[in-house]
Amino acid sequence: MKKTYVHISLLFFLITALSGVLMRAFPYFPNFFIPYDHILHAHSHIALLGWAFLGVFVIFLKLEWERIAKRRQAMIICFTLFVVSLCMFFAFLGQGYGFISILFSTLHIFAEYWAVIFIYRYIKRNRHLPKLSSLYYKGALLALIISSFGPYSLAIISANGWKDGALYDMSIYFYLHFQYNGWLTLFLIGLLITILSSQKIQFKQRYLKLGFWLYFFSLFPGYLLSVLWVEGLTSFANVLAAAGSIGQWIGVLFILFAFHGYKKYFSKLEAFGLKITFLLLFLKSTSELGLISPVLAELVYDTRSVVIGYLHLTLLGFISIFILTQFALAKLLPIHQKSRNGFAIFFIGLIMNELLLFADAFLQWIGIRTLPFHISGLLIASILLALGIFIIWSSVMHKSSH
Repeated sequence: MKKTYVHISLLFFLITALSGVLMRAFPYFPNFFIPYDHILHAHSHIALLGWAFLGVFVIFLKLEWERIAKRRQAMIICFTLFVVSLCMFFAFLGQGYGFISILFSTLHIFAEYWAVIFIYRYIKRNRHLPKLSSLYYKGALLALIISSFGPYSLAIISANGWKDGALYDMSIYFYLHFQYNGWLTLFLIGLLITILSSQKIQFKQRYLKLGFWLYFFSLFPGYLLSVLWVEGLTSFANVLAAAGSIGQWIGVLFILFAFHGYKKYFSKLEAFGLKITFLLLFLKSTSELGLISPVLAELVYDTRSVVIGYLHLTLLGFISIFILTQFALAKLLPIHQKSRNGFAIFFIGLIMNELLLFADAFLQWIGIRTLPFHISGLLIASILLALGIFIIWSSVMHKSSH
């Protein structure tokens, strides 16, 4: 498979990071010619639909390339995702939520459907795939389709003048929940199962199967955990949210136990990447249990730093490190000193970013207005993240030139 789309996915990752730097620098340039909310929307869309979506799809193609019959179609899907994602990014920069940006966002959903059909047909025709991989892939594809109901409902809500109501935010959380907790998490685990199976590495299949069903069925009530702040929800909704949260957490524990003992088979960088990935998955799932408490949930929902910290922990931490690690496992990312340095700088930036966000939230909770040097610290963290990504990408470019 051509390395072109590896470069494009890493380019999208770098664009995500650079737009993040721009947002962190905004307090120093309040009269910047691009409005802050335009940058925010462009940043979030290129992160989720550019970097993460294309990155995951590229790993799948790399693993299955020798058996894929319709390679031309696969490359056309990648090209479509590239063009639509890039146009969508610049449309959001130019107009925020407007006709053109919504048009390209909608086109991206149709490109996602195309990718879903392609992957599903491949799974059905190729019996060599591990059954557990197919199970996780199918669950991920279903979650991806379900997530698209969120943007559709946003159009209906906006058309009826309900944009300022709770339904609008509920639709956004619905989309995000089934994207990162559903589609991306399940598909990446499926990819890891494929990689381990291809290398004859043993893992506990029974735990993985049980973990999948617990996690997948808990996804649906687990969505309610994101919207417990909505007034008028019944106590039954709270019970369902708690059940979903606990179910997802137990499912994650089974999945983590299933992969125990993998480290001896991989390089230090790969093993470290997997270790951090699993640690972040555990921390993310465990932190969600805290929302079962109404008092803590209210604090979390009202504190912007916690919400941003959680989203970064999930997408910038767990999802992105999982993708980068699988790039290495799939031989899309070379392992040498340059890539190690890039990963180290990226990881330092991530830790710094999370510590500052959650420390700021904690100080707010105990009555201290803000963390000293909070704004400048977050700017430095975002620069380190962008620098780390650039070095990682340049290590791939260096390898490709040889």
